[in-house]
Amino acid sequence: MHSAETFKAIKVEGNNIFSLFSSEEVRHCTRRIIENILATDMAYHFKLTANIKSKVETFNIVNGNNVDRLIFPDNLSKTYENQQMILDILVHCSDISNPIKPNEIYNIWVDRVLEEFFHQGDVELKEGLPISLLCDRKTTDRNKSQIGFISFVVKPVWDCLFMFCPEIYPYMDMLAINLKRFEENKLQAENLEKEKTK
Repeated sequence: MHSAETFKAIKVEGNNIFSLFSSEEVRHCTRRIIENILATDMAYHFKLTANIKSKVETFNIVNGNNVDRLIFPDNLSKTYENQQMILDILVHCSDISNPIKPNEIYNIWVDRVLEEFFHQGDVELKEGLPISLLCDRKTTDRNKSQIGFISFVVKPVWDCLFMFCPEIYPYMDMLAINLKRFEENKLQAENLEKEKTK
């Protein structure tokens, strides 16, 4: 759907960014766009993260050094694949970037996303289906969900991006601040629960 809507928008008069491109260039860009959109699917997250980690280690990419070895490898057949992987990581990191935003923005979106999940869980419950992970409003803990999301999903892939582009350090700092905040919130909530049971 996202691909279809993208290309529909491009066809609107005045939007055709490909108007001066050759048919081969249009095919190339179309393929890149479709692959980028697919890279936002969380089903590919761990494979994408593992691939980029492997490349970071293979090419000894640290503090932005040696990125050119990945983008322009000696093996020309790998050029498209490696460049696409970098594009995919950039788009995917943007897609899961909520935890690198300031607290007031992050909190709004956490609540919106959880409400969307809870709505799905409500529908699943009504239909007699098993409730999906994080979709049960009775058992999902806001703090724990964000600690897990940051620790196991966002941070590993953003750490790789940081190796490519150390200029993103302010975002990495914000990620650490947000993780610490949710950990502190979790601890406070647990202490309050303990006080209630005394």
